Amino acid sequence: MRSTRTRKTSALAVAAVATGLLAGGITAGGVFTMAESTDTATDTIANAAAAGPGKLSAVKGLKFTLGDRSVKLDWKKVAGADDYRIYAEYSCDNVPHSTSSYQLIKDRLGKTTEWTHQNIKATCVNYAVAAVRDGQQGVLPSVGKRVVVLMPNRDHSAAAQRFFSAVPRSGDQVARTRVASGKDRGIVLARAYIRNKTVFTDAIGDHRGWTADPAASAKITLAWNTGTGEVAAYAHKSCAVGATVPSGSVETLCRDALPLAFISDAASVGDTSKDARNLISVSRTGSGGLSLGVSAINSWERTCVGGACVGPGFGRINARLTLSPSKDTFTASLTADKFPAWEVLRYPHFVQGAPIGEARIIGFRDQTEIGDLTSGRQSTCTSKGPETLQFTNPMSC
Repeated sequence: MRSTRTRKTSALAVAAVATGLLAGGITAGGVFTMAESTDTATDTIANAAAAGPGKLSAVKGLKFTLGDRSVKLDWKKVAGADDYRIYAEYSCDNVPHSTSSYQLIKDRLGKTTEWTHQNIKATCVNYAVAAVRDGQQGVLPSVGKRVVVLMPNRDHSAAAQRFFSAVPRSGDQVARTRVASGKDRGIVLARAYIRNKTVFTDAIGDHRGWTADPAASAKITLAWNTGTGEVAAYAHKSCAVGATVPSGSVETLCRDALPLAFISDAASVGDTSKDARNLISVSRTGSGGLSLGVSAINSWERTCVGGACVGPGFGRINARLTLSPSKDTFTASLTADKFPAWEVLRYPHFVQGAPIGEARIIGFRDQTEIGDLTSGRQSTCTSKGPETLQFTNPMSC
């Protein structure tokens, strides 16, 4: 049946658009415009409540794929359908709303059985799809399919800013390089830090315990953006005296971090080396992971008068770390001095729901005593089980 739209139909269309925009998630490309609503065209309804069941069967197999503030819908073809209509409702209510209250957000799809909803501002979207033939719509399900939309992860953004674009903090050093890009599994951080366990480790350390904060202090941090291939090494300044206080921490007698350099096999540069740099090696593995080497040095180890250099003899932080792909994350294998502690974290690029920070713990390893920096004793540890949101999955050593 063909008919010319009336003012009432136009008013319904305008109401649908206004309601959808207030709900926060309908894009201009996904709704009727006023120009469309005044054309002579195949009957199109403005909302689900106006739809009368036709002879077409209900759409089945509705599935979705999440993107950055987008949802790609696809469904099974309905025999005899020559068009499809997509309806949506924007709420996260525990009790689902009837599809009779949903608003039309897209039609005139023809026989295609997929569509992508973009630029979504809502946290939750409930979808329903109906088949159409000759302008007559088939039945809608009584309840739609709820989708919790992926939003950019605030912690991922903070890590990207700190390690790949920002100027380092006063006294710190950063060096950047790049490896081949790959599947976007977010940003991975591996960092060695001196954990607060005694008065002595508080005085010389990073004045903290385990944390997933991207900006937390560490003697050396390695950051890898798995999607872009960017790699950064960040070295913190060395302070002879410090303490944890209620407002944070205080440090004094500090020296700027020594320069960073990328070389071929950093982990092999041991305590007897006179190289006054923080050395890093990085390469992709055959499995699509990353191999990292570290030989980091405290700035007070290089107190030089003329050509003679002396230091407290703390030694160098030596480590080899291999990250191997495992579904959407990695397993970690760490061979390192038993001092200091290590954390291996992952910040997914996108998270479901509101744009909050979210970190995943791949694994962590505690420290022994500072003498193990020069003892030659190392441990080999591997991450175990799935990654977690809290520090509950220590590496197995």
